[in-house]
Amino acid sequence: MRNKLCFLVLLILQFGYAQQYDSVVIEKDSIDSNNQVYKVGNVYVFDYEIIKNGISKKLKTNSNDGFELVNKTSDSVGVAKIHLLVRPSIDSPRTNENQTQISYMQGPEFGSFSSTGVVDNSSNVWIHPIRSGFFESLETCPFPFVKKPLSIGLEWQDAMSIGEGWGNQLWGEWSGQLLLSYHYKITGKESITTDLGVIECYIIESKADSKLGTTTLKSYFSDVYGFLRFEYELLTGLKVTMWVVDFMENKAFNDTMTFFKTKEYLKQ
Repeated sequence: MRNKLCFLVLLILQFGYAQQYDSVVIEKDSIDSNNQVYKVGNVYVFDYEIIKNGISKKLKTNSNDGFELVNKTSDSVGVAKIHLLVRPSIDSPRTNENQTQISYMQGPEFGSFSSTGVVDNSSNVWIHPIRSGFFESLETCPFPFVKKPLSIGLEWQDAMSIGEGWGNQLWGEWSGQLLLSYHYKITGKESITTDLGVIECYIIESKADSKLGTTTLKSYFSDVYGFLRFEYELLTGLKVTMWVVDFMENKAFNDTMTFFKTKEYLKQ
């Protein structure tokens, strides 16, 4: 009986650690309609680079079956841009309950897509990063997250536990669960030059501490567009930078069957 009780306690603790970001305010109603920046029909196109040993790289291939890095200037780059779509959840259930449905696609071939969620309301904005192939590495870092009202100097903390399946020799390996303790702070406000123009952004500096060390994310948040730039540093010193190069709104999306047939995600 005692062994069964101990097992139950450990199981409860494991599920407790697995809870994602307990401080995130997630609404149960008006999940899509009250979004302030990540509105259904929005499309964000990100460029990116991966800095390894001081050399800028991109992905030749990238899937859950594996990935290959090549120099950024190589003719064999296969993943040139990352597209984030804020999709309506009419024909299929939400991937994450009570979160606005988003999909990530890797261009220019658009061979597949992965769906997850974003929380966007008057209390906070919190978004799942892309997590396919190489980008599983971002699971070890703080997620993009900002509390409201936006105020320089505002600080908050949170935590999450992730399984060993997210590990890799390139960005860190571990056994069992890895507890990440997050700290966030809005450190300033800056007008940054983007492909969309000069845009005023709040700067959020965050870190995730664990038994393996510390990862960091510096993010740039616009109260008009959302997150426009991410600067990650992983446990092994690897750096990943992503920035918005195009933005569209009020778009209609093809259904899944049409997408795989045409490789076009926007309705014509």
